[in-house]
Amino acid sequence: MRTPRRVLPPIARAAVLLAAGLCFVAPVRAQEEPELIPQQQATPEPPKPAIDTTPPPTATGPLRPSLDFQRWREMTARERQTFVEGAVQSMSALALRMRSDLEVGGRVPPESLAAVVRFIHDHYPKFPPSSYLREMESIYGRADGQNLSMAEAFEQAFRRINAR
Repeated sequence: MRTPRRVLPPIARAAVLLAAGLCFVAPVRAQEEPELIPQQQATPEPPKPAIDTTPPPTATGPLRPSLDFQRWREMTARERQTFVEGAVQSMSALALRMRSDLEVGGRVPPESLAAVVRFIHDHYPKFPPSSYLREMESIYGRADGQNLSMAEAFEQAFRRINAR
């Protein structure tokens, strides 16, 4: 006995062939979506090279009047050391003077006494001037530090060293 063979009507055959064809064509025509987590990070912009801050061996003439990075570059190692020593001495003298005024007079109201004591503590040098000088050299050795004036660079070095 022979089993009857079903014959698909021509429209059904065309629909099956069309569906099979679309299954193979769809991945080719699909839109590619971006990755959720990129595999390769974008390369960061290369850092701006810092200008050399090595002090000249000897003085080359009168220094500029402004206390900025250009003047720092013109200063010899001894002149830089003298600048930092003077700044440390002036900070120390200010803190000691305020401390002695507090001890003798006692004119500061109690509500602001804590702020004055904190100011004295924060502005009294705790390390030798050579530490502050090395920190200033490292600040001026970076490109972002070369935008600071000498006073700003010293203040930043002072805060960093005293925070240790």
